[in-house]
Amino acid sequence: MDYASPTSRAVLAGKRRLNKYAVANPATRMRRKALLVVCGLLVGAVNGLFGAGGGMLAVPVLSYVAGLNAQKSHATAIAVILPLCIISSVAYAATGTFDYSVFPPTVIGVVAGGVIGALALKKLSGVFIDFLFYALMLFAGLKMLF
Repeated sequence: MDYASPTSRAVLAGKRRLNKYAVANPATRMRRKALLVVCGLLVGAVNGLFGAGGGMLAVPVLSYVAGLNAQKSHATAIAVILPLCIISSVAYAATGTFDYSVFPPTVIGVVAGGVIGALALKKLSGVFIDFLFYALMLFAGLKMLF
């Protein structure tokens, strides 16, 4: 016997729709998993080559390929990029590309900003997060061109 109320069933159905990856049939899920691996290779290569940018690419991948909502795609992108950043940092340090003089003050600002951003992510709407993210990407692209 099903004891779930119509409201709870509707909420659960809505949550399932937010994550298309989780509810896809097995064949589609395998294709998406393979696509995530290929996209992950691209994200890793970009992050390793430029020292940044992997998260900017990971967010749309997680949104459109995995079907995550804005908050989950941004939070998951951070978790996905962390090991990549550690590996890239070790590689840069081993090749002498790393500048230790700017590391401590930059880390202080980045950690504080990361905490503030993570707290804000919980409070902001998905639409606003997407707008802010894509506006930042557009600004960065235009700044590089001009």
